[in-house]
Amino acid sequence: MWDPESGNGTATASKTFVKCNTKEYDVTDTIGIALVEKIKSIARENQIGKFDIFDAGGKNISSTEVENGNYSEPLSIVRYNVAAA
Repeated sequence: MWDPESGNGTATASKTFVKCNTKEYDVTDTIGIALVEKIKSIARENQIGKFDIFDAGGKNISSTEVENGNYSEPLSIVRYNVAAA
C-alpha cells in the first residue's frame, strides 16, 4: 500500500491478522490454500475442532471464500456452537 502522506512513494507494510479467542495471529503474506491451512492450525492450537470463520463485517465465510480472497480483514475464528444450530 502506498503512503499518500509521505509524498515520496515509499510502500507501507500492511499486516493481516486472524483473531482467535483473545489473541491475534499475524498471517501477513499468507494467501490462498496456505491461509486456509494456517487458520486450521490456529484453531487446533486453541483446541477448537469445529469453527466458523467471520470477516471484518461479521459475515460468516467459507474456506473457499478465504482461499479466493473474498473477505475483508481481519478474519476471526469462532468455535462452532452446535447448540445454536
